[in-house]
Amino acid sequence: NLKSPPCHERHHKHPLRAYNIMNWRVVILALAAFAGVEASRTILEPGVTVFEHTHWNKGPRVTAQDTIEVRFVMKSCPMKRAKLEEMFWSVSDPASLQYKKYLSLPEVADLLHPLPEEGSGDLGASEVVRRHLLEQPGLVAGGEGMVKITKTRDIVTATLNAQAAEGYFATELHHFAATSTWHAGKSLVRAAAAYSVPSALVGKVALVDKLLRLPRLEDPKVGRGHEAAGGDPEFDSCGVAECKGATTPQVLRKRYGFPSNKTSYTEGNGMCCTEFQLQGLDKKDLKSFGAKCGVEHVKVDSSTGLGGNLIPGVEALLDVEYIEAVAAPIPLSVINSISYSLVDWAAQLNDDDNPAPVQSVSYGNDEVQQESAEYMYECNTQFMQTGLRGLSVLFASGDQGVWGRTGRDGTGEFHPDFPAGSPYVTSVGGTDFAVPSQVGEETAWANGGGGFSNTFAAPAYQSNATLAYLASGVALPDASAFNATGRGYPDVSALAGEQNGYCVAAKGRFLKVGGTSAACPVFAGAVALINDELLAQGKAPMGFLNPWIYGVAAPNGAFFDVTSGNNNGGFGEGFTATTGWDPATGFGTPNYETMRDLALNSAV
Repeated sequence: NLKSPPCHERHHKHPLRAYNIMNWRVVILALAAFAGVEASRTILEPGVTVFEHTHWNKGPRVTAQDTIEVRFVMKSCPMKRAKLEEMFWSVSDPASLQYKKYLSLPEVADLLHPLPEEGSGDLGASEVVRRHLLEQPGLVAGGEGMVKITKTRDIVTATLNAQAAEGYFATELHHFAATSTWHAGKSLVRAAAAYSVPSALVGKVALVDKLLRLPRLEDPKVGRGHEAAGGDPEFDSCGVAECKGATTPQVLRKRYGFPSNKTSYTEGNGMCCTEFQLQGLDKKDLKSFGAKCGVEHVKVDSSTGLGGNLIPGVEALLDVEYIEAVAAPIPLSVINSISYSLVDWAAQLNDDDNPAPVQSVSYGNDEVQQESAEYMYECNTQFMQTGLRGLSVLFASGDQGVWGRTGRDGTGEFHPDFPAGSPYVTSVGGTDFAVPSQVGEETAWANGGGGFSNTFAAPAYQSNATLAYLASGVALPDASAFNATGRGYPDVSALAGEQNGYCVAAKGRFLKVGGTSAACPVFAGAVALINDELLAQGKAPMGFLNPWIYGVAAPNGAFFDVTSGNNNGGFGEGFTATTGWDPATGFGTPNYETMRDLALNSAV
């Protein structure tokens, strides 16, 4: 039954942790101090009280020549969202009669934001917002075409005159410049204080994205790696001096059992990488990688958003080169966002009637880093929509061990990642080889992100796994460092450490790069290969993977279990890998042939 239930509640009830009273007092005081905020206005994302970041230099305020693109995320009725979630779980659970009975984009749109009944006089929230913005003198930078509604009717994108936007949101907008040498030249416009919206939008808009959230920028993990004498020949198979002792396509094929250089693909299949850091691609680098490392097809078949060839970046090239090394020639698309915005990514998927069934995203932040309750809640709504459409969404788990991008802050508390800690995505962690430069058993990578969410409870599909780990007798960190009832992550892993870093062609040279930014596209490529065979048999793609991972794949040997190592980031306590699922490596790394066989044995 696709009919959307009625909605009688006016406001969301977020199933997230409550903000403490002190935070609310800070917000109230900040509002009172901000001149010009009318009583009829409502502050959005009130839990965010810090508007600067050490990785960004706060620069001048915006000028009359500046514009800013923002995305208004519509509130959804709690009962309709509950129906969405119920259907998401049913199409994702191999034990359900609705397994893989995915919905089309219009059907998903009708669940949360159905078109108003003809003659009702109701315009729908997104159309009300669109018209309201266009009615504000001098606010929209251009005509009606600068205010757009996604096909799912849940996001309104608007390009605004920046100075007018300051008045509209009752805040100050500043230019922020990245401090890192690796990210030199990157800048964002963000609010330097709380923002609010007028009464016309209250009850319709959950948040306005790209006003807040200054991400912590991490430099690529580039290093010399390990060059052990007598190492396996696969580690030198790219034939370039800079990649001696590196993880190569041949290493991945030998360890994980991936096929070598497919020559065809099934119509309707596809895979996608998303780049959030103004990361561009260079065709010469891709061609060089393919020629040296024995990958016959290394190319991007389509791309959306800004990025492209602007600034060739190591992270983007790593993503593309290694998802192609695993799964080419399955068509590859790239989604670009220069604004570090998950809502950007969601909006582009929400306007795509036929998105790639596999989405690999090597990006994240800590839950505590300006990730408001509203923001995480709305991102999770987007993740459920993708799963209901049959997409497999995978996120890298992070490269700072249990400490996250925040690092060790003196409290001893770990900093879980978002979105990797979301129950609605598949999180990919990292490993190293147990013996450097020898293809064989793996160990947890010390910097691999993993742990337990402070925001989301362990979902039903993994509650037995997390409880088993906590009761296994393995040495655990101090109980005050983590939330033992939280969603555990990662779910799975792949090679990621700098010990035998990935051989990457970037900016006209070769170098070794580590990180779960490599592990994520590698595992995503494995899923794309499985989808190819499923589609060839007339079956549906895998969709949201986790219920299958925990209920079918892991119990039947689909992963190489990683039972040694710790993800303490090189400092203090962390989580120790052990038999079965653990918060350092999940269930382990892909045993591809077994994964494929289990997936193909499904009736759908």
